[in-house]
Amino acid sequence: MNPEQKQYKTEWDLKLLYKDEKDPKIEQGLKLVESECDSFEKKYKDSDFTSSADELLKTLNDYEDLSKKAGEEKTSYYFYFRKDLNSEDNIAQAFSTKVSNRMTKATNKLVFIDIKLSKIPENKQKKYLKDKKLKKYWYFLEKIFKNAKHVLTEKEEQLVGLLSQTSYSMWVDGQEKLLTSQTVDYKGQKLPVQKALSMISELPKNDRRILHESLNKVFKSISHFAEAEINAVYNFKKVMDERRGFEKPYSATILGYENDEKNIEKMIETVTKNFKISQRFYKLHAKLLKEKKLSVSDRAVKIGEIKKKFNFETSVSIVGDIFHKMGKEYGEIFYRILKNGQTDVFPKKGKSGGAYCASSYNMPTFILLNHNDDIRSLETLAHEMGHAVHGERSKVQSIFYQGYSTATAEVASTFFEQVVLSEIEKYLSNDEKIILLHNKIMGDISTIFRQIACFNFELELHQRIRKEGQLSKEEIAKLLHKHLESYMGDAFSVTDDDGYFFVNWSHIRRFFYVYSYAYGQIVSRALFENWKKDKSYIKKIDQFLSAGGSMSPDEIFKKAGINTNDPKFFEAGLQSIEKDIEKLEKLSLKMK
Repeated sequence: MNPEQKQYKTEWDLKLLYKDEKDPKIEQGLKLVESECDSFEKKYKDSDFTSSADELLKTLNDYEDLSKKAGEEKTSYYFYFRKDLNSEDNIAQAFSTKVSNRMTKATNKLVFIDIKLSKIPENKQKKYLKDKKLKKYWYFLEKIFKNAKHVLTEKEEQLVGLLSQTSYSMWVDGQEKLLTSQTVDYKGQKLPVQKALSMISELPKNDRRILHESLNKVFKSISHFAEAEINAVYNFKKVMDERRGFEKPYSATILGYENDEKNIEKMIETVTKNFKISQRFYKLHAKLLKEKKLSVSDRAVKIGEIKKKFNFETSVSIVGDIFHKMGKEYGEIFYRILKNGQTDVFPKKGKSGGAYCASSYNMPTFILLNHNDDIRSLETLAHEMGHAVHGERSKVQSIFYQGYSTATAEVASTFFEQVVLSEIEKYLSNDEKIILLHNKIMGDISTIFRQIACFNFELELHQRIRKEGQLSKEEIAKLLHKHLESYMGDAFSVTDDDGYFFVNWSHIRRFFYVYSYAYGQIVSRALFENWKKDKSYIKKIDQFLSAGGSMSPDEIFKKAGINTNDPKFFEAGLQSIEKDIEKLEKLSLKMK
């Protein structure tokens, strides 16, 4: 155990933000933001601050100072976290809505900044992007200029901000609240849905299939609300895309994630054309499980047991030591987050499922887990702590660049996850190494092929709703059924009810977010291979981690020697997975 490891907390200490909803600092913070936004608007809205580099520099410096002051206000995060801990926290729900409305109203006063910047003539844009006085803002300006043609009028932008709460957020929050309130009957217990989902792959065949069918029934029973929700938020996006001039449903996301659209389309096409790789794996998966046909409930089942149980204490010891060996600062970040009550570890009724890491300017980084004492939970700890390291290292950047592309974020998390898994392998028997390799490939298949199948499903869902107005829950389920089969292949028997998983699949509410998983996994594999060959490569990786959002993902990885613009790059990444499958096919013949 690393000497830095001390007693840690397993529940969030939200008092790191505020005492409770009555904390006077909440109102003080909100009033400060409102006042600063009001003052900035009065000072600059009617000024011609884009007329010269000097005027623009002065304005952007003040805008950066304003952003720092606004960054002190953490109320939105506080109530968001409370809701994720308890979906029945109606006080947090109500405050969250009120705070969101106030913040939207305040920040709407700053909409004019992006609008005026986007209206700078193209010849002046080029001039400003070369002016050394503005060097620290070059990438900030470049992003605005790229998005310029999609910017609406000031009044329209303000209205979009106001309507997104009622036309998107409330629908999605309502669906999440309904979902987390559901339980599943299992052997005399009433399990929270997310708890049941997290344990299903660990059960014996008959038990997991029964539980899987029970979950499908729950999803189907509440699909009437999900039908209304999906149609509402997808139509809202349709209206926004048309008004902004985005030709394709995914264009806004790819632009927002700072990727090149043609490159991402090529990646989607490449992965889809190679679904034969995931189908090949699942045929082997079925063979190793001694099954002629697999149920969807068998998708993530292990082919054998790794004897060691990874309870949270064990996971902390393993992951923490590995992080510390990779870089002292990574270990310090890891243990600080645990000791300070910034990690909520175990599942419980009403708590949001899955896992995430939330990092923001001048705010403690918070991690949500649903630890279940298995190796997947250990991987998740490494994954989310990878996000945390990325967030903390990026704080060396100015406030404009501390945030980073979602596509870039997934690279950091999956890289750290791969490092941890490679280190664990040293302590396993030969059979367990085969099991671990199987699990690793299964993770790659899920992160790349499953997510691209989800992307394809989501795209067709958007296209059909845009053409037909809306789809019934039965039609949505049928569509998902088709795309599940596309990457799973003949090894699976996918039922009609399996399509109702759309009720639970939160990613399809984050419009095309899923491509970033595939992108991140393929890039992180390349980083990992380079690091494995030469441990000094960690310096290049740290440059990426501390780059934040100061340049595009393509440029960040180019500096690490990885060319994501090369059409052959993603093909090579998929071929490396196929080689792992070939290795598993050979090794599996030697299993006891």
